[in-house]
Amino acid sequence: MKRSVMILILPTLALLLILAIYPTVYLYYMMFQSFNPLIDLSPYFVGLGNFVTFANDPEAWYAIGIMFFLTAITVPVQVGLGILLAMLFTSKYLQGKLLIRSLMLIPMSIPAVIVGLNWKMIFFTYGPLNMLLQSIGIPPQPWLSAPFGDPFNVIFTLAILDIWQWTPYVMLAVASGIESVPADIREAASIDGASEWKILRHITLPMVRSVIMVIALLRLIDSLRIFDIIYMLTFGGPGNVTTTLPFYIYKVGFTLTAAKANIGYAALLSVILLVMATILVIFTLMRTFKVERLIWG
Repeated sequence: MKRSVMILILPTLALLLILAIYPTVYLYYMMFQSFNPLIDLSPYFVGLGNFVTFANDPEAWYAIGIMFFLTAITVPVQVGLGILLAMLFTSKYLQGKLLIRSLMLIPMSIPAVIVGLNWKMIFFTYGPLNMLLQSIGIPPQPWLSAPFGDPFNVIFTLAILDIWQWTPYVMLAVASGIESVPADIREAASIDGASEWKILRHITLPMVRSVIMVIALLRLIDSLRIFDIIYMLTFGGPGNVTTTLPFYIYKVGFTLTAAKANIGYAALLSVILLVMATILVIFTLMRTFKVERLIWG
């Protein structure tokens, strides 16, 4: 019996080994190799050479800063706005909630590539948005190059698009959590004279706190790997203004267009991104759930 069970499990284990374990081990192996397919015939060992390259690579450090900057803008706004919308769409005073909530889910249901293409046409110099502005006397703005004379504002255009797409996800999750709170608890508080606001603030939201934190962590992790919207809208430009770390990894290891193009260096940057995301998540968990008190007494 045990032998037959093992035979049935072996294909799954083999698939796991091929698709997960081997690429992970190879990634850590490539950290210490140098390989540019345009120049080298095969990878060769460079020891800590890639680490030295990273320490002296200003574009990589800039990409890390832009990545965290976008995260600092998008995640708090998505979570805050998502909670407010969830409170609105679970209110008993709002009519047509089901229809409105269904419409709100459209942005997150569209593939990111399609979203990028559509918004690229909207933000185009002669696109619908600029035509609308021009009709009311405002000159067209180069949204994806140098809006208002400052290329750095392209980052805020990307942030607005990311907020537009993923705030409904937060709203849906928090609204589901609010609706799962037992009705008898809220009714008891209402009988005791608590207002709707007090019930929401002191009973409902604290009971869905864990849901909010899980969604915030998921959005935090997802925001650190933003790639597709940047690829479709700006391709990291103008210049390298919107080049985040995931997109820089793509440039270094897949397009080989970066100054330090090297698959081994791209592997190191990927591990650095993983380490940063892990540290950020652990820090957030410790601050939120106060795990340090549990560990240290």
